[in-house]
Amino acid sequence: MHKSRGVAMRVYVSVDMEGVAGVVSWDQVTPGKSDYMHARGWMIEEANAAIAGAFDGGARHVLVNDSHNGMRNLLPHELDPRATLVSGGLKDYGMMAGLDDTFAAALFIGYHARGGGPGVLAHTWSSRVIGVRLNGQEVGEWGLNAMIAGAFGVPVVMVTGDDCLAKEVREGLPGPVETVVVKRALTKYAAENLPRAAALEAIREGAARALRKVREIPPFRPQPPIALEVDLNATQLADSAAMMPKAERVGPLTVRYTAEDGLEAFRAFLTFMALAAYAD
Repeated sequence: MHKSRGVAMRVYVSVDMEGVAGVVSWDQVTPGKSDYMHARGWMIEEANAAIAGAFDGGARHVLVNDSHNGMRNLLPHELDPRATLVSGGLKDYGMMAGLDDTFAAALFIGYHARGGGPGVLAHTWSSRVIGVRLNGQEVGEWGLNAMIAGAFGVPVVMVTGDDCLAKEVREGLPGPVETVVVKRALTKYAAENLPRAAALEAIREGAARALRKVREIPPFRPQPPIALEVDLNATQLADSAAMMPKAERVGPLTVRYTAEDGLEAFRAFLTFMALAAYAD
């Protein structure tokens, strides 16, 4: 029996913040800044809309992973009580912590476009990164995280954020992935946003639709061996990242690692980030 059928359908929800409707500045997504509390509330609302849509679409268990910044943004007492919450920053697979092969599908909520491309607050992991490729394919956080899901055989069936993110996902992930556009990017720091009620309704309806077509969407599985290439924004960062065992320096700003599978490729990416931060 397909794991998306039956009474135990499990759905995974990873929730970021930069792609939430109304969010257009770093102050809004930075804990301690005056605008953060408003954006935090919007993030919780969009997470709850996705949870409700997942149950509408047939889920019997929903696991939500707080995936922004220190990963302590979602307030348990304000989250839909039907969902289980993973929070905290030190966890395996980061934005995909808690995922395993028992899940039928993954939803990405509040995500953003990749670094080096257009989109509201577009970046990949940090400002040190200006590009990431998997076997030559440009990806953002959505691609790295979908690769983790794919390693467990789990398809990403819905992604929400701005129109630039939606375009990247439609071009980069397999199958008819549901993309819910809650804002249209005007610049990196400006957007035309859906009204809150409309954004929440679109997310809920999109999640339900996505789960109803889960059989049509395959997992994202780059062909092994996986060539991970990371472009950094300064030569000293690439100098440091290239010290990683098995790493190759393939350009002034670019390091490469060849991995046997998606999980190894993701761990290599994290190691590149740690080494680059050391040299910054």
